Amino acid sequence: MSEGRIAIIGPEKLVGIFSMFGVETHPVSDAKEAYDVFVKVQNQHSLIVVFESVADKILQDVKENLPLVLPDTFSHEKKSEKALRKLFEKILGVDLLAEGEGYYGR
Repeated sequence: MSEGRIAIIGPEKLVGIFSMFGVETHPVSDAKEAYDVFVKVQNQHSLIVVFESVADKILQDVKENLPLVLPDTFSHEKKSEKALRKLFEKILGVDLLAEGEGYYGR
């Protein structure tokens, strides 16, 4: 893994702007292509960001070194929230994002 290298995988309309900031961008058109790119670059970067609309296959098939999944304008499924919720439950044994007692109208 290369220290300090960042890669962004997502729809071309969203990742293009990040190249202006020196971030390695990988425009993809679907989840299969995003998975293939992720597998190819996962050991070369310290952080990989994947936009939610193309993250399905990565979230299903990758069990370690998960990327940071960000919501985007093409997805309304809250996959990133679900992935974080699952991770918190696994680590802490508690659903931190659950509504109920102690919920203050988030």
